[in-house]
Amino acid sequence: MRLATWLRRPIVWLPISIGLLVLLVWRSRLLEAGAALRGLEPGPLLVAALLCALVAVLWAVRSAELLAAAGRAVGVLPLVPMTTFANTINNLTPGSAGEIVRMYLLRAHHGVDYATSGAVVLVERIGAFGYLATSALLAWLAWSGAVPVALTVLVAILLVVAPAIVYRLGLRPLGLVARLPIGRPIGTERWERIGSWLTRVDGTIAALIGDPRHLVAFVVLSAGIFTVYAAQLLLVGRALGVTVDPLAAWGALGLATTVGVLSLLPFGLGSTDLTLVALLGVAGVPAVDAVAMTFGYRIVSTLPLSIAGIVSFAYLSARLPASGMGGAARAVRAELGDQVPDFAVDP
Repeated sequence: MRLATWLRRPIVWLPISIGLLVLLVWRSRLLEAGAALRGLEPGPLLVAALLCALVAVLWAVRSAELLAAAGRAVGVLPLVPMTTFANTINNLTPGSAGEIVRMYLLRAHHGVDYATSGAVVLVERIGAFGYLATSALLAWLAWSGAVPVALTVLVAILLVVAPAIVYRLGLRPLGLVARLPIGRPIGTERWERIGSWLTRVDGTIAALIGDPRHLVAFVVLSAGIFTVYAAQLLLVGRALGVTVDPLAAWGALGLATTVGVLSLLPFGLGSTDLTLVALLGVAGVPAVDAVAMTFGYRIVSTLPLSIAGIVSFAYLSARLPASGMGGAARAVRAELGDQVPDFAVDP
């Protein structure tokens, strides 16, 4: 947590990100590619940018499905600004301020208890990140021919059902944590409150991923989101006159996003970009085009979704109590025994 806080201070992450992006431009000689960039087709870029609306809707539908499965149904429409805001703010802050506000608003306006919203957030963040990373690796291996396609499909199926199998076997991580004898260092009463909350969250997660219907729905919706991301990258390539195999695009973008998340830098700036350029190069894309695709993807995907998150913040601010975001954070912390878990993992 300290490392995440340190890396997300603007005085630290801004120079690092700028330095990495400048290195990309310099090493790829992007500034010498004026003629190629003048021939850019605006149509595919526009379509790619408009697909951000589909991403926002899919985020909300996935969250709505999980909440309904947990017995706390909430409409898709009110969830659109909540999930959009949360995904943007979580990329900027180490404390997951977006999730704190989302949990508070779900409780205040829809009667969703914090154990349920916490379980939904954990499944969305950790589950989706796990599927993104593993599917990207499998797609890359299948494209490169390192592993037979039939084997990658089999492994993918096993990965889909793996969480359900783990919980069916009784290997429930949060439940185990709740039973750890660590009350003395942080206070017995506080740990009892945290342990009780973790047990409730664990039970909700078990109900969500233990049911094949809900697990399949989550996987399908998450795959839909990843597919849109890959389609945006392919459309940017088309605008540049570059063709990339869809499997290679999925693998490169997913692995680059994974590196960006693990780097703890906001939006993975620099680390994601360097990795994506390198993998696109392995996929046969010339260096100049690979960098142009990477920057183009930022423009049609990261930028519009970030703007949507800011607009959502303005909208949601009007629905906060008079005490504002600080009041929302205190309300959640009071419920959880002054301990708010870190959910800052985006896809």
